[in-house]
Amino acid sequence: MDAQRYGSRPRSVRRQVIAAACLSVVATTGCKDSAWTPMGSADLVLSEIKLGGADKVSRRIDADENFGRSVTNGIATGDSAWLEVARQITPASAAAEATMSIALATALPHAPTRVLRLIGAKYPLEQVCGIPFLKADSTEVITYHDEARAALVTVRDSSLKAARLACSTALDDARERRLERIDPAYIIKNKPTPVRSRRRR
Repeated sequence: MDAQRYGSRPRSVRRQVIAAACLSVVATTGCKDSAWTPMGSADLVLSEIKLGGADKVSRRIDADENFGRSVTNGIATGDSAWLEVARQITPASAAAEATMSIALATALPHAPTRVLRLIGAKYPLEQVCGIPFLKADSTEVITYHDEARAALVTVRDSSLKAARLACSTALDDARERRLERIDPAYIIKNKPTPVRSRRRR
């Protein structure tokens, strides 16, 4: 029994040393992409926010293209940890704000409740729910609109009712605007024909 107890102690010490080395690498590399700290980990970005502050990470998204792409791609998945990153940071420029709006819009069909909770002064509803994708054809616009609208129907949090309705309206408006810009004939062709009332004789 003593042999087992003392035999397991070196393994325990070894694990502690490895864990300390990992933390040291994270601290010194600042979550840069490496074999030790893959850039795509939301937990590592959250650790960097905790260690260096949200402002520093927000500025790094602007300054480091690869890091910024990794963060926005993560947020676009709708993963809860990545959306927590979005909650904690604040875009440091208009370009970063636009990119984050696109990422959150991409996440909306996958995690509508979490995304709606982030909408406000930092991430304006008109941008996130306004189909902000830079390049999209009519099929993509229609498909995205329908998926996002269907996802919003599943939101049951009563505190988000106003945001859900406003987002649905913004999606509808953006759909019409985008389709008209892509192909003006589409709106005319698909506009409902008013029913004519017959005159009584």
